[in-house]
Amino acid sequence: MGVEIKKSIRDLMEKNGIEKLNPVQERAIETGFLENRSNLVVASPTGSGKTFIAEMAILDSRKAVYTCPLKAIATEKYKEFQSMERMGKRIAISIGDLDSSDPWLGKYDVIVTTNEKLDSLMRHRAQWIKDVDLLIVDEIHLIDSDRGPTIESIIMKFKYMFPKTQIIALSATIPNAEEIADWLNAQMVKSNWRPVKLVKGVYLDGILETTDGTIEIEPSKDPLNAIVKHFLNEGKNMLIFTQTRKGAEATAERLGKIAKNYDFEESLAKKVLTAVNPPTKQCMRLSKCLSMGTAFHHAGLVAEQREIVEDAFRDGKIRLICATPTLAMGVNLPADVVIMKSLVRYTPRGLIRLPKREFFQCGGRAGRPGYSEKGLAILIARSENEKEILWEEYINGEPETVYSQFSKEPVLRSHVLSAVAMHIAHDYQRLNALFMNSFFAHQYGDPDYLMNKIRSVVEELARWGFVNIGEKITPTRLGARVSELYIDPYSARKLINSFSRDMGELGFIYAVVDTIEMSPYLSVKKKEEEDMWELALLNENELGFEVTSLGFEDYLLLDKIKTALMIKDWINEKTEEEILEKYNVAPGILRAYISNAEWMAYSASELARLVGSEKEKEFKKLMTRIRYGVKEELLPLIAVRGIGRIRARRLYNLGVKKVADIRKIKKDKLEKIIGKKLTREMLND
Repeated sequence: MGVEIKKSIRDLMEKNGIEKLNPVQERAIETGFLENRSNLVVASPTGSGKTFIAEMAILDSRKAVYTCPLKAIATEKYKEFQSMERMGKRIAISIGDLDSSDPWLGKYDVIVTTNEKLDSLMRHRAQWIKDVDLLIVDEIHLIDSDRGPTIESIIMKFKYMFPKTQIIALSATIPNAEEIADWLNAQMVKSNWRPVKLVKGVYLDGILETTDGTIEIEPSKDPLNAIVKHFLNEGKNMLIFTQTRKGAEATAERLGKIAKNYDFEESLAKKVLTAVNPPTKQCMRLSKCLSMGTAFHHAGLVAEQREIVEDAFRDGKIRLICATPTLAMGVNLPADVVIMKSLVRYTPRGLIRLPKREFFQCGGRAGRPGYSEKGLAILIARSENEKEILWEEYINGEPETVYSQFSKEPVLRSHVLSAVAMHIAHDYQRLNALFMNSFFAHQYGDPDYLMNKIRSVVEELARWGFVNIGEKITPTRLGARVSELYIDPYSARKLINSFSRDMGELGFIYAVVDTIEMSPYLSVKKKEEEDMWELALLNENELGFEVTSLGFEDYLLLDKIKTALMIKDWINEKTEEEILEKYNVAPGILRAYISNAEWMAYSASELARLVGSEKEKEFKKLMTRIRYGVKEELLPLIAVRGIGRIRARRLYNLGVKKVADIRKIKKDKLEKIIGKKLTREMLND
């Protein structure tokens, strides 16, 4: 029996090429969430049409916000939602600057953003937020991850400040989805329906036993080789998940010896070399893999390289990607076959088995709608005993229950301060009322425990000078700015304390690195410890503190100093290849460190301005040097659009110290350095 579909939704279906609603979408409509504007939780597998359910609600909304965990997902959804522009909806994406209220978003009907950016917009008290009548929260099952407290905070604030806003939460299948629905006072749609059937199986000694029967595979000494060769012969494409970046690279390289015998696009090998200038050994390795029809995909690649690999896989130009599990969460990249190379992970506590939810997330990428009749997710066993365990826990098991991470004090510090700074809670009673809207309060139901923690946090914030406690709890000017800057109050306190130190270049960098936002820090290996202590002591004056004393207090001191030394090398114009060689930090990871360090240097300059410290100019200068990776002498040149660290250095070496000196260089020589177009612009030709 079908459901009645109103004309606007039929029009949207037509524009999206959808002939009929699938079972998950029909069940959603049956709840009446569109007519009643009731909250809704949809828990179903990848590819089951959850996004279209959100789009149906968007059609009936005045102003909708779609929020998700990653910029890559936000960009993907923004492109999907653009089909609604033909139906009169104005679509915008906001995933950048965390120190802005983005008032321009007020004129848009649909805003796509990330959780952190939305939380930041709320802290900046963006005026248009009050007009939002639909909040769509994607990947809500990540509420028990590192990103979870931000998701929880957003929903908590909306429930408290804008109780009439409709909330739609989208999730992978989880055991306690009903608990989340109960928290949100929402209708519930829970389903295992997928557009392409998912078959799961375990391989051992030439036999792949699956939930859909048994497949015989010609055995090999290496089980992965055997599986890959079998499915390449069948014309399938494959995602192979490894637990480390090195593992992904080595596996892709090794499997290239098999994949090179099948069709692929050789020209891709050259494209990835231009993404980093000059190319690093990692770039060369990726190029080599692509020349054999494979690729690796992990956070160490820069965005352009990841995009080349993803597009090539979608277009059938390569049929094999070896990736870390972050790919499964961040990108819509379905495959015919997904293989989990290993289900163990190294942690500081030793070897642990992979969470079942991670297998469900990765395995859920198997099955390409429109291309595959079924998707196949494969685990590899080493013995009969392990095979039984894998069947019981992963094939027939359920993913883990989702738990709130909201009660941790570092989390509460930031969100209590934001509540006070936003003037939505100015006494303990109101703070209690606000935080009782959290998933933590719903899940554990212990208001006294939560209230005691909140009191402790408020008193700590008062000691640090971020709030005043009187008849009301009010933010200080400094506390309000810390909240807007979207940094941990503990990090802000450390930055402010650093202003009193007499320090050199490394000291300013260390102050930026010595913050929660810069973790995890580079790890100092046992064999490096003696040299690192010696380096630290040699640079004690530049650091601006007594190294030995601090070493007793902070067991991460050497890790932080190593991280600071890497940033110092970057701003002194070491290449990405040199940094990869010296610190084993790949370009993609380096860029993440650079982005975070730049933000913390900016935050330090803002805090220094507020407290009247002369360190403001130094941190501002450091921020620019981190952004571009240049020595101080190049700052006047990189201020010119189109001139980066390499061009600036070449110009400087020719005697160009400032922009006015450019006219002293012969036109043909200038064109060789910065190109004809930029030369014309600079010479006003």
